[in-house]
Amino acid sequence: MIRALAASAFLLAMPAGARVLDGAITAQDGAGRFVLLNDDLPLAVGEDIFNTPDLYAFDEAQGIPLSAPLVLDIGAPIPAGTVVSLHHVLFDGTGGRQRATILFDGPILGLAVAAATLAATDGLAAMDIEYIDTPLRGLEEGDRAWIDPADPARLWLDWAGSSPGDHLRVVTALPPMM
Repeated sequence: MIRALAASAFLLAMPAGARVLDGAITAQDGAGRFVLLNDDLPLAVGEDIFNTPDLYAFDEAQGIPLSAPLVLDIGAPIPAGTVVSLHHVLFDGTGGRQRATILFDGPILGLAVAAATLAATDGLAAMDIEYIDTPLRGLEEGDRAWIDPADPARLWLDWAGSSPGDHLRVVTALPPMM
């Protein structure tokens, strides 16, 4: 009984998952802003749903234990058994270029930036999200996304948005214990 209570207290002390903390557009053709979408699901993304110059991010799934290794487009393979959180970032732009940064409360382990990798990892994300135009999601030639080498919880973006926009998935580790 005491062992079960101690285990329960330990689990309650652990963070449930990583979250998007903040974002900022550092340069843009036109006027856009960072929008953190809340947990009001269902949600649909793609096919010009937003069609604004804004940068959007939302938390897809929290505290997911990987049953198999996860290979992404950017970052080393993530071993089975790792507990991860998923986040979606998109620029459903009306044209023009955008440079931006997004900060998470856990270190970024990798990025899915190709349509095939996004589709392959959709099953790990929240079930109440509808991904439209899945073959057109991802980054196009000339778009860049990278993990800040000095701050592994920061994502940098340099991309151009047009119909249906640019999308990527960020996989983070749990945030450090306080």
